[in-house]
Amino acid sequence: MSRSSEPLGSTDVPWDDEELARRAQAGCVASFEELARRFQVPLVHFLRRWASREDAEDLAQDTLLRAYRNLHRYRPSWRFATWLFTIARRLSINQARRRRPMAASDVLDEVEHDAPEPADAVAREESRQRLWSLAASALSKPQMTATWLHYVEGMPLGQIARVLGCSQVAAKVTLFRARKRLLRVVPRLDGAGPGEDRDRSAEPAPGRPPSE
Repeated sequence: MSRSSEPLGSTDVPWDDEELARRAQAGCVASFEELARRFQVPLVHFLRRWASREDAEDLAQDTLLRAYRNLHRYRPSWRFATWLFTIARRLSINQARRRRPMAASDVLDEVEHDAPEPADAVAREESRQRLWSLAASALSKPQMTATWLHYVEGMPLGQIARVLGCSQVAAKVTLFRARKRLLRVVPRLDGAGPGEDRDRSAEPAPGRPPSE
């Protein structure tokens, strides 16, 4: 397999993730480096739901390394993000089996901001982080995974099902139950009072994580 060192540049790369993955399969190291640049932060945010900051960063690196070593297994018909988050989820599960449950204080330890922000913006971000922390403590891991991928990564149901390793029907049920659970513990997500469960197709998300 020929290897390519064709420079891609750090911004405005014209190819989508799937094209970059195909080029990486053909031996273009720079293409995979661009994929790693795109997914490093999203992977860490995703893994931070169940791991400390240090462990999440290590797992993100392990995910990218595992993906690079198994590029021959990637199929162009798959969305690259789906394939990558599937690897991340499996590594996270394996780590959780080897370690004791994470302390509650670790769950509440969120991503820091390096740049100063206005007080109102800080308050909004803190509120969003509290909601995500509450979601992580209230939902099962499959429910939290489905919720995060749906609201933060914008994945459609079929791709969420692939990450969870279940049918689309099962993924839909998981997401529906997660929404109902969140509406019970955080009624203001839907403006409903305590105990009100409403069957809605798309309840508001508990906020996005801070971008980096």
